[in-house]
Amino acid sequence: MADMVGQAQNVQVPNYSGVNIQIFNPSVAAPGASVPASTVNAANYSTNPSYPASYYTQNLAQPTTPAPVQSAPAQVPEKKKTEKREVVQLTDDYVKTLEGYLNNQNKDVRLMGAKEVLARLQEDDSRKNDPALNALVNKMLQDPSQPVKFIAMAALESRLATGNDTSVKLLKDIQKQKTGYGEDSLKASNILLKMSGNPMQKEFEVKEKPEKETKKE
Repeated sequence: MADMVGQAQNVQVPNYSGVNIQIFNPSVAAPGASVPASTVNAANYSTNPSYPASYYTQNLAQPTTPAPVQSAPAQVPEKKKTEKREVVQLTDDYVKTLEGYLNNQNKDVRLMGAKEVLARLQEDDSRKNDPALNALVNKMLQDPSQPVKFIAMAALESRLATGNDTSVKLLKDIQKQKTGYGEDSLKASNILLKMSGNPMQKEFEVKEKPEKETKKE
């Protein structure tokens, strides 16, 4: 019996709290004898913190500054290619000179003036709406010389000159005439048709042409 008592007994205590306790020699300790130390395997309650160390000490009321948003680089408009050309300046004196040539009694002199008006329109397409040049074109439409009238109608038909209400009235009068073997009436009708439209600028996609395959030798 003593031998049995002397042997260490391991008594397992039911675990109700997550703590495993093992007790050695629970009933054989002699009076005055030292009690063996109990070995306690407790659960590890030290856990890793879920927040950084300065979480509770920092000033939470102060809003954090968001990172600056980088804006997309501004698109630089594509520069249009330009060129310098020599043009004749339309001064008052020059326009009066052209008008003087168109009023000359000599039809050849009037023809020189008509060619100059056409040249001023051709050298700068922004002049198609110029009031002074369009007034000279209207004067040329009423010229008795067929070549002078022809230049005026050519300027209007090619849209070098846009014309105005006076131009429309003169062209309608030419429609009723049989000058130029009837060709003037047909040309006037064609000009009136073009003038009835309202031109505008619109952008279209430029489709690249497929490259031609090189011929195999």
